[in-house]
Amino acid sequence: RSQAFERGWNAFAANDTERRTGLQAAYITNNEHPLGSKDQLDFANGSEEYHAIHKQYHPKYRSILYERNYYDIFMFDLEGNLIYSVYKELDYATNFAVNGTGQWKNSGLGEAFEGALANPDVITVIDWKPYGPSSGALASFLSTGIKKHGELVGVFCTQLPPDARPKDAAEWLRTQKASISTQAADAVLPDAMEAFQQAWNSFAANDAQRQSGLQAAYITNNEHPLGEKDKLDFAPGSEDYHAVHQKYHPKYRSILYDQNYYDIFMFDLKGNLVYSVYKELDYATNFAIGGTGQWKDSGLGEAFEGALANPDVITVIDWKPYGPSNGALASFLSTGIKKNGILIGVFCTQMPPEARLTQILDLSDVERENTALLASVHKLRLRYTSHAKFNGIALAPDSVTFARSQLLTTQEIMKEALFAILDVKRAYYLDAVRKSERTFEDVHNGLVWGDAVSGLPALSNICTLHSMLKVGEELRDLQKNLKFLRDTQAIAVSRELLAELALGGKRLEHAAEDAAHFFRIDDGVDPAAEVAKHRSYTATEAADPELADVILAFKQGWDSFASTDAERLAGLQAAYITNNEHPLGSKDQLDFAPGSEEYHAIHKQYHPKYRGILYDRNYYDIFILDLEGNLI
Repeated sequence: RSQAFERGWNAFAANDTERRTGLQAAYITNNEHPLGSKDQLDFANGSEEYHAIHKQYHPKYRSILYERNYYDIFMFDLEGNLIYSVYKELDYATNFAVNGTGQWKNSGLGEAFEGALANPDVITVIDWKPYGPSSGALASFLSTGIKKHGELVGVFCTQLPPDARPKDAAEWLRTQKASISTQAADAVLPDAMEAFQQAWNSFAANDAQRQSGLQAAYITNNEHPLGEKDKLDFAPGSEDYHAVHQKYHPKYRSILYDQNYYDIFMFDLKGNLVYSVYKELDYATNFAIGGTGQWKDSGLGEAFEGALANPDVITVIDWKPYGPSNGALASFLSTGIKKNGILIGVFCTQMPPEARLTQILDLSDVERENTALLASVHKLRLRYTSHAKFNGIALAPDSVTFARSQLLTTQEIMKEALFAILDVKRAYYLDAVRKSERTFEDVHNGLVWGDAVSGLPALSNICTLHSMLKVGEELRDLQKNLKFLRDTQAIAVSRELLAELALGGKRLEHAAEDAAHFFRIDDGVDPAAEVAKHRSYTATEAADPELADVILAFKQGWDSFASTDAERLAGLQAAYITNNEHPLGSKDQLDFAPGSEEYHAIHKQYHPKYRGILYDRNYYDIFILDLEGNLI
């Protein structure tokens, strides 16, 4: 199989550069599936032999990935070219040879390739470290040589999922200290610090004018949305600061991505934040303890003062809410910047909130669920918009914005509730929960009944109300739990309540996704014609002569599974939902559950067929019921 991909790779184009650009275009850029689901494409269009080889082998290795819960699977040729991967991240079709020019040759995956090349008969294990193509998430790789008739022909490698990493707070802290020490020792840093300091001083006559001018240039007038201000390489203007920013910003943005930091900061010795990657509201403000800066008493202020007092060590500021990051918990590591032995500034990094999971062991299960909820918001939005585009649906800009805001508000409700439970500024976060609930309700009412101010028509005029009303029902369920939280004066809250909060958030999230799917304007699509089309689809499926046999088979499997409907319900839900290793929303990937019961063999025989019909027709779900009303 490795040789087949190598043959397809070599035949695809005349050189590696053309192969990389061509294959990335075919399997990433022009792949209609959303980011994170590129693996759903079995093969790209084209007469090249590579696509036929991909069609032959990709389903097998995708299935192995799902079954083993790998993050990704890779195959390399002996020159270090990544000739195949399941998920098609940005490392796909690039080169990892240590003496080459590939962007990620010095990454963990590069080490895995070189390790297997040097010792092909053993399993090379690369320990956890941030990996750029996976959005800077921690990654560990296992690799080995691929041989045919005793001759080495390539390298096979797997990437372990982030949740496979053991939680060790001390080890994590050592890693982060080593990382910031490496950045501080970089010869470029003193030059960058000096350049930013000089540019800061020359930008305006005083600090107040510098703050207002730079925040206007890099935040207010920055066309990129909140959370993506880092994408601006430099602002327009003749001031030296913009040229300095253009020179150094891409480097430190890349370090942030690679190391999975939340933010990176540089201070002058007066406490002015002369540079940050993400440009939150702390940017260009002052953090000196004796000054008047808004956040001087925050964790970042402590980090600045700590590095100023002890510039030759790594100062660690423990987790606490940080205002400019919307009150999220933040931890900072800082150290001095020296040039020719003289202190000229302070370098600081902000750790991502999910890194705190290593330090809360008694609530690890709940936090893991909540972290998964937060991480899925962006993926849901991508799925929503890409699905609409794929089906030719033009979404009103306001509908996209408002539907996304509901998902983000769900995220805020869960985050704030969890912080209140953990007794982190309890009163503050309980009040925040109330505000977030009101925000959700206001937007929900605007979506359902229309909002003249925002220019949103009433949904009753353009689509079904069912899905948006469903979101309201789910919100009320979640509110019951939140009300209990607010009314409970004791700090200790049971794990059952925590689990129920997490579950309520997931229900709301999925209902919001469902609502977003249906929230669309009439863009030349005739609703009556759509209904007629789907009536035709259903009639076609119902006329299938095999369907009666399928129903009878499932009925037989249902009846023989257990002696009562209650036992069948409990057993089948356990087998196909609770114990199904695929995540919520992907339970359909399980062809059959383990067990000797006849039902599983029937499910194995017919499930792939009806899953295929669902995908082809773009149904939301397909059901078969017996005459007693059981959803068999």
